Amino acid sequence: MQHIPFYQLPLWVRLAAALTLLNTWILIAEFVIDRYGLDDYLPFYKYGDVCLWDIAVIIGIAILFVRASRAPRAADATTGNSAESTK
Repeated sequence: MQHIPFYQLPLWVRLAAALTLLNTWILIAEFVIDRYGLDDYLPFYKYGDVCLWDIAVIIGIAILFVRASRAPRAADATTGNSAESTK
């Protein structure tokens, strides 16, 4: 079986992966943080409302999604060396 890089997957598959991560955060917030009262220990957390923690998770998932969706650069472009300079 051949490994398929994330950036080569169809867009809807990549979006489904990002939405799965967001859904995971929502479930953790509902079933762990809210249920056991851990919101008392999280600054800026609002029970049952969009808060700073939710925005931070959304931004984090978006950054990971964009970075993972980019095709890698060529090897010589990342090192700064061209073929002529190595001769």
